[in-house]
Amino acid sequence: MQLWHCVNRNFGDALNPWLWGRLLPGFFDADPSSIFVGIGTILDDRVPAAPAKLVFSSGTGYGSPPVIDDRWRFFCVRGPLTAAKLGLPPDRAVTDGAALLPLAYRGVPHPRRGIAFMPHHVSKQHYDWRPICRRLGITFLDPDAPVDRLLDQVAGAERVLTEAMHGAIVADTLRVPWVAVSIYDHINVFKWDDWCRSMELCYRPETVPSITSNWSQRADRRFRGYLRRIWVTGSLMRIGREDRPVSPAEAVERAAGRLAEIRDRAEPMLSADAVLEDRTRLLRERLDEVRAHRGPH
Repeated sequence: MQLWHCVNRNFGDALNPWLWGRLLPGFFDADPSSIFVGIGTILDDRVPAAPAKLVFSSGTGYGSPPVIDDRWRFFCVRGPLTAAKLGLPPDRAVTDGAALLPLAYRGVPHPRRGIAFMPHHVSKQHYDWRPICRRLGITFLDPDAPVDRLLDQVAGAERVLTEAMHGAIVADTLRVPWVAVSIYDHINVFKWDDWCRSMELCYRPETVPSITSNWSQRADRRFRGYLRRIWVTGSLMRIGREDRPVSPAEAVERAAGRLAEIRDRAEPMLSADAVLEDRTRLLRERLDEVRAHRGPH
């Protein structure tokens, strides 16, 4: 069985090999006849049709829903909206598999300090938020950074402001209060709402004015991005440069001021301990079912 997930370099996708490699040791091999579909908004027409598919905590939200046949087995999905969209029984909706992180993450206990901010991985290409975070005394969480580093940064924060959904999911799992932030129109409300409902929460993001620049289009960054794309996709195809308008200084100041307001005044969220405990219990039960289905290896 192969572990199948999107190859985008972002926090949610990167959690798959990190987490399942630890929770299901020896489970995966090079056999393409069956695949394990895990964390991510990936239940769409990108999933290969031929193999048998074991679905564990995945969600819908992009593209067209997959055609479900007897090659699919759903142990659980991310939330009730995904279950309804795929015509699954309500009990298949549990929550995102990242809620199992405490079974694998052994961070060093230390006092929590400061506020951290994680943009969506696409938003990072629109504007370099690091200087703004630095000016506001906020830790910038790079959604492309290694999983271990991000886990330590989230666990060590007093509060997380996040446009990336898995920034909120991981913060909630590690019991760090979080605030949902929405800056750009590529944010997928459906998937956020799907996960929030699974945890008996409401998605109410704080909005920040969008700003753009061409910082990510510098020649050195484009070349590194091209090399990384070759490594990930195995393709030599170049993707054309996208020039964006540069936001004026006053627009940048408005965005920075709004982020500072959110830092100082926004009411953070955290799911109830009892809800997280219940969802984690269900995920562990479903994971035992996956192991039993796979049998001795």
